[in-house]
Amino acid sequence: MTEPFHHEGMELSDDLKALDEELASIRYEERPSFGPELRAELARMYGEAPAAPLALRLRRGLVAAGLSAILVGTAAVPSARAALVRMIESLGPAEEPVEVLLPFVDSTMPVDDFEVAESELEVVEEDVPAREPEAADVVPPRVEGVGLVRPDLLDRARSQQLLQDAYPLRLQRRGVGGTVWLRLWIDETGLPADATVLSSSGVEELDRTALRVSPRFTFSPARRDGERFGTWIQFPVLFEPDPELLERPLRPAVDPLGLPTVPREEWWQLQEPLDLAMLPPVDRTISTAERERTEDELLRALPDPTIAERYGPLSAILEGVAPQGNTPSDWRFVIGSSLAHAIDLGMETPASLLAFGRIRLRQGLRTEARSYFERGLQMVVRDDATVSPWTVAELHYERARLVREHWLSSDGVGRVDAAAFRGARCEQARSSGGADFGFASVKRLIAWNYLCPSELAWVMDNGFESSSGNRAGDLALMMASYRAAIEAYPGHEGANTDFLLTLALEERWEDLLRGARRFAHASGGHPTALLLAGLALHRSERTEDAAEVFGAALDRSTVESAAALTDVGFLLDQPAERSYRDLPAAERRVYNEDFWATRDRSWSTAVNERWVEHMARATIADLRHGGVFGDAGEVWVRFGGPKTIHIIDDGGGRLTEFWDYGNSGPDITFVRWVSSERTDLTPEGRAYVDDLGKIFPPQ
Repeated sequence: MTEPFHHEGMELSDDLKALDEELASIRYEERPSFGPELRAELARMYGEAPAAPLALRLRRGLVAAGLSAILVGTAAVPSARAALVRMIESLGPAEEPVEVLLPFVDSTMPVDDFEVAESELEVVEEDVPAREPEAADVVPPRVEGVGLVRPDLLDRARSQQLLQDAYPLRLQRRGVGGTVWLRLWIDETGLPADATVLSSSGVEELDRTALRVSPRFTFSPARRDGERFGTWIQFPVLFEPDPELLERPLRPAVDPLGLPTVPREEWWQLQEPLDLAMLPPVDRTISTAERERTEDELLRALPDPTIAERYGPLSAILEGVAPQGNTPSDWRFVIGSSLAHAIDLGMETPASLLAFGRIRLRQGLRTEARSYFERGLQMVVRDDATVSPWTVAELHYERARLVREHWLSSDGVGRVDAAAFRGARCEQARSSGGADFGFASVKRLIAWNYLCPSELAWVMDNGFESSSGNRAGDLALMMASYRAAIEAYPGHEGANTDFLLTLALEERWEDLLRGARRFAHASGGHPTALLLAGLALHRSERTEDAAEVFGAALDRSTVESAAALTDVGFLLDQPAERSYRDLPAAERRVYNEDFWATRDRSWSTAVNERWVEHMARATIADLRHGGVFGDAGEVWVRFGGPKTIHIIDDGGGRLTEFWDYGNSGPDITFVRWVSSERTDLTPEGRAYVDDLGKIFPPQ
């Protein structure tokens, strides 16, 4: 801090020199309310003091200069602040700001029911600890006398409504309430400038709600002889559940039923096979009416409707994706701020909570995003008659995807007890080190995998300990959320795909076939529904039916998607693959037909079983591993699915996967981050896969 008192030609007295030294040592650290307090002290000191001798006025000026310097930095260290209080008192007697107990009327109780006596007013001096408020403390909001007017809550009905809107619905339904006593600094304009919890309700969420809403209350300012000034008040905020909500039977936002309880008669009423010739053209978009309803819900929640014109369209805001020509981070900040403001005003809708949650998700705030999706679902429970089914489906789907992330981060994850290495030897892997206690490092496991694969297989069998946690609970919640999305909008592509793919990974082929048929009927024969139906038929040993359905899926797919699914490049040696990739699209299709014709396992059947197997593998690679051209997709297409997968948590969100194909060779190793479904080969895994391609033709 600079030294504002050192002016050329000016000699300070000893007391002012001491003051100067103390001010020069101040560091900036104090609670936010200190600035308003000092301003109030200065206003009173100059407004009330009589004319003073020149020396005293000079002294006051120097003190004011020092105080102003402190206010620039907002605050001072506690010890310096205590000295400043003593210094102000030394200038002359002054009345301190008061704390006033004001009653806040809950929305369930009319204001007219309060009858208070003037004698019940309690004034708490600033330096006296406030006693714990009691239920009997009822104090009139305004008392006039000796020129003092206390702050009074304005627009009580509006304040009650703000508080009621912010009252968490789930707490109301559970009958959770309480009183939060706040300590508010009411500035000279009547606005709360600082708030702290004086006495907790016992429920942290209610305390946070009271603090969040309190800055939006308005008061008449405190006055002394007609002059406004800032002061502290104690202010009780009562949360009392609405009895109607407690008595009203509400269905849960999420169907608690999950795997393995999927009744056959509930999920598939159609027992006859798909008539592929009768399927209508694929409609990949939601209906115009549903889209317009969802966008109208979003528009109602924007405090400034022109923001949609400036930063829209509404479809982009709903998806949380910045349109072209906008910087994504700046766009998300503007739209996110507008949606957050709408929530503060109580204007949110399920559609706006969906959009806000997606923005938070793209900002990496997954926990906060999920809270907004679930808050939207709670609004759906209350007002489902007015909410678009597409909005409901999207909220369930987004929440299910976040649960799926958590499930994938723990499903099959475990550790290897280092003690399991005591009975095994690998001379080549000595440099990997590792003690015989605790858990084995990933480095040690990878070294043993590629140098002594048989020994590692024995170690895995005897030392792998699963730490999947609540796998069944996550799986049930995820599947129930997907089902709820499908029930709201039966043709929802994302929810159907993820739900059915999970059935496939669980090898529940009969349920998969029924669900895929249902999806195909609801969506007009979506190619993904047909691919999954073909997979279920093939795994149920109905190869001819599977071939027909796979063919229909390719006919209904885009050109790019069909080309990826039928690509045989990974089944060729490296020189042949390079030549294959250079072929034009038409020639590549002819190459594919000739390739499969030479690999038909049984000429006595009407279908090429190897081609059907390839389509089944490509379906999993495309839907489960993000495409056939990724590392995991490549391995799945070339070698099929592994017999077992062991997943080791490296720490820091990094998972290492060991794909065991049940032979005497090494497992194929991958690395995956828990926040992403992308699965990449480790350097050792890539070298091993490339070597296999040189030695053995893919089967």
